[in-house]
Amino acid sequence: MPRTSVVRWSAAAIGCVLALGFLLATPAEGRVRSEGQGPVALANTAVAASLDPTGVESYWTADRMKAARPLGLDELGDVIRPRPATPRSTSRAAALAAPRSVGKLFFTTPEGNAVCSAASVNTAAKNLIITAAHCAHSGMPKRCGFLGGQTCPGAYYTNFLFVPRYADGSAPDGKWVGTRAYTHSQWVSEEDLAFDQALIAVAPRAGRNLVNVVGGNAVAWNYPIREDRVGVWGWPAESPYDGEKVQKCAGSTTLYAGSDARIACPMNGGASGGPWFISMTNANVGYIWAVTSRRTTSGTPYLIADPFGNEIKTLFSSARTNTPARVAAPTPAPRVSTRAALIPLVATPNLVQRGQLVRLRARTSARTRTYLSVKYSAAGAWHRIGSKRTDSNGVVVYSVRPTRVGVQWFRVRTATRKSGAVGVRVVACPLPLDRSLAVVSATGCTQPVG
Repeated sequence: MPRTSVVRWSAAAIGCVLALGFLLATPAEGRVRSEGQGPVALANTAVAASLDPTGVESYWTADRMKAARPLGLDELGDVIRPRPATPRSTSRAAALAAPRSVGKLFFTTPEGNAVCSAASVNTAAKNLIITAAHCAHSGMPKRCGFLGGQTCPGAYYTNFLFVPRYADGSAPDGKWVGTRAYTHSQWVSEEDLAFDQALIAVAPRAGRNLVNVVGGNAVAWNYPIREDRVGVWGWPAESPYDGEKVQKCAGSTTLYAGSDARIACPMNGGASGGPWFISMTNANVGYIWAVTSRRTTSGTPYLIADPFGNEIKTLFSSARTNTPARVAAPTPAPRVSTRAALIPLVATPNLVQRGQLVRLRARTSARTRTYLSVKYSAAGAWHRIGSKRTDSNGVVVYSVRPTRVGVQWFRVRTATRKSGAVGVRVVACPLPLDRSLAVVSATGCTQPVG
Protein backbone atom coordinates (compact mmCIF):
# COMPACT_ATOMS: atom_id res chain seq x y z
CA MET A 1 0.00 0.00 0.00
CA PRO A 2 1.48 3.38 -0.91
CA ARG A 3 2.61 5.34 2.11
CA THR A 4 2.65 9.12 1.64
CA SER A 5 4.79 10.58 4.40
CA VAL A 6 3.66 13.54 6.47
CA VAL A 7 6.64 15.01 8.29
CA ARG A 8 6.21 16.77 11.62
CA TRP A 9 8.19 19.96 12.20
CA SER A 10 7.86 20.88 15.87
CA ALA A 11 8.54 24.32 17.26
CA ALA A 12 12.27 24.72 17.85
CA ALA A 13 11.77 26.09 21.32
CA ILE A 14 9.79 23.08 22.47
CA GLY A 15 12.38 20.74 20.99
CA CYS A 16 15.21 22.56 22.76
CA VAL A 17 13.50 22.28 26.11
CA LEU A 18 12.82 18.59 25.61
CA ALA A 19 16.29 17.69 24.45
CA LEU A 20 18.18 19.83 26.97
CA GLY A 21 15.93 18.65 29.76
CA PHE A 22 16.72 15.08 28.90
CA LEU A 23 20.45 15.72 29.13
CA LEU A 24 19.98 17.23 32.58
CA ALA A 25 17.60 14.53 33.89
CA THR A 26 18.50 13.24 37.33
CA PRO A 27 19.02 9.53 38.07
CA ALA A 28 15.75 9.51 39.99
CA GLU A 29 13.98 10.18 36.69
CA GLY A 30 15.60 7.18 35.02
CA ARG A 31 18.10 6.83 32.19
CA VAL A 32 18.71 4.99 28.94
CA ARG A 33 21.55 2.51 29.02
CA SER A 34 22.75 2.80 25.42
CA GLU A 35 24.80 0.33 23.47
CA GLY A 36 28.21 1.74 22.60
CA GLN A 37 27.86 5.49 22.06
CA GLY A 38 24.05 5.54 21.95
CA PRO A 39 20.99 3.94 20.37
CA VAL A 40 21.87 1.60 17.54
CA ALA A 41 20.57 2.37 14.02
CA LEU A 42 20.13 -1.06 12.47
CA ALA A 43 20.59 -1.85 8.79
CA ASN A 44 16.86 -2.53 8.44
CA THR A 45 16.15 1.14 9.36
CA ALA A 46 15.16 0.52 12.97
CA VAL A 47 16.73 2.20 15.99
CA ALA A 48 17.06 0.15 19.18
CA ALA A 49 18.24 0.93 22.69
CA SER A 50 18.38 -0.88 26.00
CA LEU A 51 16.45 0.69 28.88
CA ASP A 52 17.49 0.68 32.52
CA PRO A 53 14.81 -1.22 34.49
CA THR A 54 16.40 -0.51 37.88
CA GLY A 55 13.83 0.73 40.38
CA VAL A 56 11.17 1.44 37.75
CA GLU A 57 8.30 -0.44 39.40
CA SER A 58 8.95 1.17 42.78
CA TYR A 59 9.33 4.58 41.09
CA TRP A 60 5.74 4.46 39.91
CA THR A 61 3.88 5.12 43.11
CA ALA A 62 0.12 5.62 43.07
CA ASP A 63 0.62 9.39 43.34
CA ARG A 64 3.04 9.51 40.40
CA MET A 65 0.71 7.41 38.27
CA LYS A 66 -2.20 9.71 39.03
CA ALA A 67 -0.16 12.86 38.37
CA ALA A 68 1.40 11.71 35.07
CA ARG A 69 0.42 14.00 32.18
CA PRO A 70 -1.09 12.70 28.93
CA LEU A 71 1.09 13.01 25.84
CA GLY A 72 -0.73 13.75 22.57
CA LEU A 73 -0.14 15.26 19.13
CA ASP A 74 -2.37 17.46 17.00
CA GLU A 75 -3.14 17.05 13.29
CA LEU A 76 0.30 18.37 12.28
CA GLY A 77 2.16 16.32 14.85
CA ASP A 78 2.83 19.12 17.33
CA VAL A 79 2.60 18.37 21.04
CA ILE A 80 -0.71 19.40 22.58
CA ARG A 81 -0.58 21.06 25.98
CA PRO A 82 -2.84 18.78 28.05
CA ARG A 83 -5.99 20.07 29.72
CA PRO A 84 -6.66 19.08 33.33
CA ALA A 85 -8.34 15.73 33.80
CA THR A 86 -11.83 15.43 35.21
CA PRO A 87 -11.73 14.48 38.92
CA ARG A 88 -12.01 10.74 39.45
CA SER A 89 -15.62 9.64 39.24
CA THR A 90 -17.28 7.98 42.22
CA SER A 91 -20.07 6.56 40.07
CA ARG A 92 -20.86 2.88 40.46
CA ALA A 93 -22.02 2.54 36.88
CA ALA A 94 -20.72 -0.55 35.11
CA ALA A 95 -17.24 0.14 33.70
CA LEU A 96 -16.16 -0.89 30.22
CA ALA A 97 -14.07 -4.08 30.36
CA ALA A 98 -10.74 -3.73 28.57
CA PRO A 99 -9.17 -6.64 26.68
CA ARG A 100 -6.48 -8.23 28.84
CA SER A 101 -3.89 -7.45 26.17
CA VAL A 102 -4.49 -3.67 26.23
CA GLY A 103 -3.12 -1.33 28.86
CA LYS A 104 -1.88 2.04 30.04
CA LEU A 105 1.75 2.98 29.45
CA PHE A 106 3.61 5.13 31.98
CA PHE A 107 7.00 6.72 31.21
CA THR A 108 9.22 9.70 32.01
CA THR A 109 10.06 12.50 29.57
CA PRO A 110 12.42 15.43 30.18
CA GLU A 111 9.33 17.50 31.01
CA GLY A 112 8.04 15.02 33.57
CA ASN A 113 6.02 11.84 33.90
CA ALA A 114 3.63 11.00 31.08
CA VAL A 115 1.07 8.44 29.95
CA CYS A 116 -0.01 6.83 26.68
CA SER A 117 -1.74 3.58 25.75
CA ALA A 118 -0.33 0.33 24.36
CA ALA A 119 -1.07 -3.34 23.66
CA SER A 120 0.82 -6.62 23.80
CA VAL A 121 1.81 -8.33 20.55
CA ASN A 122 2.49 -12.00 19.95
CA THR A 123 6.08 -12.82 19.01
CA ALA A 124 8.48 -15.67 19.67
CA ALA A 125 9.84 -13.79 22.68
CA LYS A 126 6.33 -13.22 24.15
CA ASN A 127 7.48 -9.93 25.71
CA LEU A 128 6.62 -7.03 23.37
CA ILE A 129 4.10 -4.20 23.44
CA ILE A 130 3.29 -1.82 20.60
CA THR A 131 2.60 1.89 21.02
CA ALA A 132 3.19 5.19 19.20
CA ALA A 133 6.78 6.26 18.52
CA HIS A 134 6.09 9.67 20.07
CA CYS A 135 5.29 7.80 23.31
CA ALA A 136 8.77 6.24 23.29
CA HIS A 137 11.25 8.62 21.64
CA SER A 138 11.53 12.42 21.44
CA GLY A 139 12.25 12.36 17.70
CA MET A 140 14.64 14.22 15.46
CA PRO A 141 17.58 16.40 16.64
CA LYS A 142 16.58 19.97 17.51
CA ARG A 143 18.27 23.29 17.99
CA CYS A 144 19.01 23.97 21.63
CA GLY A 145 21.46 25.69 23.95
CA PHE A 146 22.04 29.43 24.28
CA LEU A 147 20.24 31.14 21.38
CA GLY A 148 19.84 27.78 19.68
CA GLY A 149 23.54 27.48 19.01
CA GLN A 150 23.68 23.72 19.57
CA THR A 151 21.99 20.65 18.17
CA CYS A 152 20.61 18.25 20.77
CA PRO A 153 19.86 14.69 19.67
CA GLY A 154 16.55 13.00 20.27
CA ALA A 155 16.44 10.26 22.88
CA TYR A 156 14.31 7.47 24.25
CA TYR A 157 12.19 8.24 27.27
CA THR A 158 12.69 6.28 30.49
CA ASN A 159 10.89 4.45 33.31
CA PHE A 160 8.53 2.55 31.00
CA LEU A 161 5.82 0.66 32.87
CA PHE A 162 2.98 -1.17 31.10
CA VAL A 163 -0.16 -1.92 33.13
CA PRO A 164 -2.67 -4.14 31.29
CA ARG A 165 -6.33 -3.40 32.07
CA TYR A 166 -5.39 -0.49 34.30
CA ALA A 167 -8.45 0.74 36.22
CA ASP A 168 -8.60 3.28 39.05
CA GLY A 169 -5.02 2.56 40.07
CA SER A 170 -5.36 -1.22 40.00
CA ALA A 171 -3.13 -3.58 38.01
CA PRO A 172 -5.10 -6.85 37.72
CA ASP A 173 -2.50 -8.45 35.44
CA GLY A 174 0.64 -6.98 37.00
CA LYS A 175 3.05 -4.16 36.19
CA TRP A 176 5.58 -4.80 33.42
CA VAL A 177 8.88 -2.90 33.25
CA GLY A 178 10.36 -1.89 29.90
CA THR A 179 13.86 -3.19 29.09
CA ARG A 180 14.41 -2.34 25.42
CA ALA A 181 12.80 -0.08 22.84
CA TYR A 182 12.59 -0.02 19.03
CA THR A 183 11.48 2.74 16.66
CA HIS A 184 11.84 3.43 12.94
CA SER A 185 14.85 5.48 11.92
CA GLN A 186 12.45 7.68 9.93
CA TRP A 187 10.88 8.77 13.23
CA VAL A 188 14.23 9.34 14.94
CA SER A 189 15.71 11.36 12.06
CA GLU A 190 12.65 13.21 10.68
CA GLU A 191 9.65 12.57 12.95
CA ASP A 192 7.91 11.16 9.89
CA LEU A 193 4.36 10.53 11.08
CA ALA A 194 3.97 7.55 8.77
CA PHE A 195 6.41 5.82 11.13
CA ASP A 196 4.83 6.80 14.44
CA GLN A 197 5.08 3.29 15.89
CA ALA A 198 7.35 1.70 18.50
CA LEU A 199 7.91 -1.64 20.21
CA ILE A 200 8.97 -1.99 23.84
CA ALA A 201 10.22 -5.23 25.37
CA VAL A 202 9.23 -5.85 28.98
CA ALA A 203 10.88 -7.99 31.66
CA PRO A 204 9.28 -11.24 32.85
CA ARG A 205 7.34 -11.35 36.11
CA ALA A 206 7.63 -14.36 38.40
CA GLY A 207 9.23 -16.32 35.56
CA ARG A 208 6.38 -15.64 33.12
CA ASN A 209 6.43 -13.49 30.00
CA LEU A 210 3.77 -10.88 29.30
CA VAL A 211 2.02 -12.71 26.44
CA ASN A 212 1.79 -15.88 28.51
CA VAL A 213 -0.22 -13.88 31.06
CA VAL A 214 -2.42 -11.53 29.02
CA GLY A 215 -2.26 -12.97 25.50
CA GLY A 216 -0.70 -11.39 22.45
CA ASN A 217 -2.27 -9.55 19.53
CA ALA A 218 -1.40 -9.96 15.88
CA VAL A 219 -0.38 -7.09 13.62
CA ALA A 220 -1.87 -6.72 10.13
CA TRP A 221 -0.39 -4.65 7.31
CA ASN A 222 -1.21 -3.31 3.83
CA TYR A 223 -4.94 -2.93 4.52
CA PRO A 224 -6.86 -0.14 2.79
CA ILE A 225 -7.60 3.04 4.71
CA ARG A 226 -11.34 2.47 4.47
CA GLU A 227 -12.39 -0.34 6.78
CA ASP A 228 -15.47 -1.04 8.88
CA ARG A 229 -16.03 -2.47 12.36
CA VAL A 230 -12.74 -1.04 13.62
CA GLY A 231 -12.32 -0.88 17.41
CA VAL A 232 -9.96 1.64 19.06
CA TRP A 233 -8.99 1.42 22.75
CA GLY A 234 -7.19 3.90 24.99
CA TRP A 235 -6.90 5.70 28.31
CA PRO A 236 -7.70 9.37 27.59
CA ALA A 237 -6.72 11.55 30.54
CA GLU A 238 -8.01 15.04 29.75
CA SER A 239 -11.46 16.41 30.59
CA PRO A 240 -14.07 14.97 30.32
CA TYR A 241 -11.98 11.85 31.07
CA ASP A 242 -9.88 11.12 34.13
CA GLY A 243 -7.40 8.58 32.72
CA GLU A 244 -8.48 5.98 35.25
CA LYS A 245 -10.74 3.94 32.98
CA VAL A 246 -10.38 2.51 29.51
CA GLN A 247 -12.45 3.95 26.66
CA LYS A 248 -13.40 2.52 23.28
CA CYS A 249 -14.51 3.93 19.95
CA ALA A 250 -15.91 1.76 17.18
CA GLY A 251 -16.92 2.42 13.61
CA SER A 252 -15.65 2.87 10.08
CA THR A 253 -12.40 4.51 9.07
CA THR A 254 -12.05 6.98 6.22
CA LEU A 255 -9.24 8.89 4.53
CA TYR A 256 -7.86 11.82 6.51
CA ALA A 257 -4.95 12.92 4.28
CA GLY A 258 -2.07 11.25 2.48
CA SER A 259 -1.82 7.73 3.87
CA ASP A 260 -3.61 8.56 7.14
CA ALA A 261 -6.87 7.03 8.30
CA ARG A 262 -9.29 8.67 10.70
CA ILE A 263 -12.09 7.44 12.93
CA ALA A 264 -14.72 9.57 14.65
CA CYS A 265 -13.74 9.45 18.31
CA PRO A 266 -13.67 12.00 21.17
CA MET A 267 -10.74 10.41 23.03
CA ASN A 268 -7.93 12.87 23.81
CA GLY A 269 -4.47 12.99 25.43
CA GLY A 270 -3.40 9.63 26.83
CA ALA A 271 -5.06 7.68 24.02
CA SER A 272 -1.89 7.92 21.87
CA GLY A 273 -0.45 4.49 21.08
CA GLY A 274 -3.75 2.73 21.66
CA PRO A 275 -4.51 -0.17 19.28
CA TRP A 276 -6.84 -0.02 16.29
CA PHE A 277 -8.32 -3.51 15.88
CA ILE A 278 -9.50 -4.56 12.44
CA SER A 279 -10.79 -7.87 13.81
CA MET A 280 -11.01 -9.64 17.17
CA THR A 281 -10.27 -13.32 17.70
CA ASN A 282 -11.94 -13.23 21.10
CA ALA A 283 -12.64 -10.66 23.82
CA ASN A 284 -8.94 -10.32 24.69
CA VAL A 285 -6.89 -10.39 21.48
CA GLY A 286 -7.23 -9.55 17.80
CA TYR A 287 -5.52 -8.03 14.78
CA ILE A 288 -4.01 -4.55 15.20
CA TRP A 289 -3.61 -2.59 11.96
CA ALA A 290 -2.70 0.84 13.40
CA VAL A 291 -2.02 2.69 16.65
CA THR A 292 -3.33 6.13 17.56
CA SER A 293 -0.91 8.79 16.36
CA ARG A 294 -2.74 12.13 16.50
CA ARG A 295 -6.10 13.78 16.97
CA THR A 296 -7.99 16.72 15.54
CA THR A 297 -8.34 19.81 17.71
CA SER A 298 -11.33 21.54 16.09
CA GLY A 299 -14.60 20.52 14.49
CA THR A 300 -15.69 16.89 14.63
CA PRO A 301 -13.27 14.99 16.88
CA TYR A 302 -11.24 12.34 15.07
CA LEU A 303 -8.34 10.11 15.98
CA ILE A 304 -5.71 9.78 13.24
CA ALA A 305 -3.34 6.91 12.45
CA ASP A 306 -1.23 5.68 9.58
CA PRO A 307 -2.19 2.00 8.99
CA PHE A 308 0.75 -0.39 9.08
CA GLY A 309 2.57 -1.05 5.82
CA ASN A 310 5.40 -3.46 5.11
CA GLU A 311 7.62 -1.24 7.23
CA ILE A 312 6.09 -2.59 10.45
CA LYS A 313 7.98 -5.82 9.77
CA THR A 314 11.21 -3.84 10.19
CA LEU A 315 10.48 -3.36 13.88
CA PHE A 316 9.64 -7.00 14.38
CA SER A 317 12.78 -8.06 12.56
CA SER A 318 14.91 -5.78 14.71
CA ALA A 319 13.25 -7.16 17.83
CA ARG A 320 14.36 -10.63 16.68
CA THR A 321 10.87 -11.99 16.41
CA ASN A 322 9.61 -14.49 13.91
CA THR A 323 9.39 -12.96 10.45
CA PRO A 324 5.68 -12.42 9.78
CA ALA A 325 4.45 -14.63 6.99
CA ARG A 326 2.96 -13.09 3.88
CA VAL A 327 -0.44 -14.47 2.98
CA ALA A 328 -0.53 -16.23 -0.37
CA ALA A 329 -2.63 -14.55 -3.02
CA PRO A 330 -6.12 -15.99 -3.22
CA THR A 331 -6.96 -17.95 -6.32
CA PRO A 332 -10.42 -18.18 -7.83
CA ALA A 333 -12.44 -20.97 -6.28
CA PRO A 334 -13.34 -23.91 -8.53
CA ARG A 335 -16.67 -23.44 -10.23
CA VAL A 336 -19.63 -25.66 -9.53
CA SER A 337 -20.39 -28.01 -12.35
CA THR A 338 -23.66 -27.21 -14.07
CA ARG A 339 -24.31 -30.71 -15.42
CA ALA A 340 -27.89 -31.76 -14.72
CA ALA A 341 -26.83 -35.02 -13.01
CA LEU A 342 -24.98 -33.13 -10.27
CA ILE A 343 -26.54 -31.79 -7.08
CA PRO A 344 -26.25 -27.97 -7.13
CA LEU A 345 -24.04 -26.76 -4.24
CA VAL A 346 -23.13 -23.17 -3.34
CA ALA A 347 -20.63 -21.97 -0.70
CA THR A 348 -21.24 -18.54 0.86
CA PRO A 349 -18.79 -16.86 1.14
CA ASN A 350 -16.04 -18.64 -0.76
CA LEU A 351 -13.21 -16.44 0.56
CA VAL A 352 -12.95 -16.37 4.36
CA GLN A 353 -10.63 -15.75 7.25
CA ARG A 354 -9.66 -18.83 9.21
CA GLY A 355 -12.50 -19.79 11.55
CA GLN A 356 -15.11 -17.68 9.73
CA LEU A 357 -18.52 -19.22 9.12
CA VAL A 358 -19.21 -20.74 5.68
CA ARG A 359 -22.68 -21.95 4.66
CA LEU A 360 -22.95 -24.72 2.09
CA ARG A 361 -26.41 -24.95 0.49
CA ALA A 362 -27.48 -27.88 -1.69
CA ARG A 363 -30.80 -28.90 -3.27
CA THR A 364 -31.94 -32.41 -4.16
CA SER A 365 -34.97 -34.62 -3.41
CA ALA A 366 -37.09 -33.88 -0.33
CA ARG A 367 -36.42 -35.77 2.91
CA THR A 368 -33.23 -37.31 1.53
CA ARG A 369 -30.16 -38.22 3.57
CA THR A 370 -27.10 -36.21 2.45
CA TYR A 371 -23.41 -36.41 3.37
CA LEU A 372 -20.90 -33.54 3.41
CA SER A 373 -17.25 -34.26 2.63
CA VAL A 374 -14.09 -32.15 2.40
CA LYS A 375 -10.64 -32.53 0.86
CA TYR A 376 -7.59 -30.29 1.25
CA SER A 377 -5.93 -30.64 -2.14
CA ALA A 378 -7.10 -31.24 -5.68
CA ALA A 379 -5.75 -34.78 -5.65
CA GLY A 380 -6.52 -35.50 -2.01
CA ALA A 381 -8.95 -37.98 -0.52
CA TRP A 382 -12.45 -37.00 0.53
CA HIS A 383 -13.25 -37.01 4.28
CA ARG A 384 -16.85 -37.16 5.48
CA ILE A 385 -17.56 -34.43 8.06
CA GLY A 386 -21.34 -34.30 8.37
CA SER A 387 -24.73 -35.77 7.55
CA LYS A 388 -28.21 -34.21 7.30
CA ARG A 389 -31.59 -34.77 5.66
CA THR A 390 -33.02 -32.26 3.22
CA ASP A 391 -36.17 -30.38 4.20
CA SER A 392 -39.56 -30.64 2.50
CA ASN A 393 -38.24 -28.46 -0.33
CA GLY A 394 -35.20 -30.64 -0.88
CA VAL A 395 -32.80 -28.05 0.61
CA VAL A 396 -30.01 -28.79 3.06
CA VAL A 397 -27.63 -26.22 4.61
CA TYR A 398 -24.36 -27.11 6.32
CA SER A 399 -22.42 -24.61 8.45
CA VAL A 400 -18.65 -25.04 8.76
CA ARG A 401 -15.78 -22.98 10.14
CA PRO A 402 -12.63 -23.95 8.23
CA THR A 403 -9.39 -23.62 10.20
CA ARG A 404 -6.83 -24.91 7.72
CA VAL A 405 -5.33 -22.13 5.58
CA GLY A 406 -5.51 -22.68 1.82
CA VAL A 407 -8.14 -23.92 -0.63
CA GLN A 408 -10.55 -26.57 0.63
CA TRP A 409 -13.05 -28.44 -1.52
CA PHE A 410 -16.51 -29.48 -0.34
CA ARG A 411 -19.12 -31.75 -1.89
CA VAL A 412 -22.52 -33.13 -0.93
CA ARG A 413 -23.75 -36.54 -1.98
CA THR A 414 -26.68 -38.88 -1.49
CA ALA A 415 -26.89 -42.60 -2.04
CA THR A 416 -27.32 -42.04 -5.79
CA ARG A 417 -26.10 -38.52 -6.65
CA LYS A 418 -23.33 -36.07 -5.76
CA SER A 419 -22.46 -32.44 -6.25
CA GLY A 420 -19.46 -31.00 -7.99
CA ALA A 421 -16.52 -29.85 -5.83
CA VAL A 422 -16.93 -26.32 -4.47
CA GLY A 423 -13.77 -24.52 -3.40
CA VAL A 424 -13.41 -22.21 -0.41
CA ARG A 425 -10.19 -20.28 0.10
CA VAL A 426 -9.23 -19.78 3.74
CA VAL A 427 -6.72 -17.03 4.60
CA ALA A 428 -4.90 -16.45 7.86
CA CYS A 429 -5.53 -12.70 8.04
CA PRO A 430 -8.74 -10.70 8.42
CA LEU A 431 -10.39 -9.90 5.12
CA PRO A 432 -10.35 -6.22 4.15
CA LEU A 433 -13.51 -4.36 3.26
CA ASP A 434 -12.29 -4.32 -0.35
CA ARG A 435 -12.03 -8.01 -1.25
CA SER A 436 -10.65 -7.65 -4.74
CA LEU A 437 -7.86 -10.05 -5.63
CA ALA A 438 -5.15 -7.35 -5.72
CA VAL A 439 -6.07 -5.90 -2.33
CA VAL A 440 -6.46 -9.21 -0.50
CA SER A 441 -3.22 -10.58 -1.93
CA ALA A 442 -1.27 -7.54 -0.67
CA THR A 443 -2.35 -7.96 2.96
CA GLY A 444 -0.38 -9.86 5.56
CA CYS A 445 -0.40 -10.50 9.28
CA THR A 446 1.07 -12.31 12.23
CA GLN A 447 -1.15 -14.50 14.42
CA PRO A 448 -2.62 -13.72 17.86
CA VAL A 449 -2.55 -15.99 20.88
CA GLY A 450 -4.58 -16.06 24.07
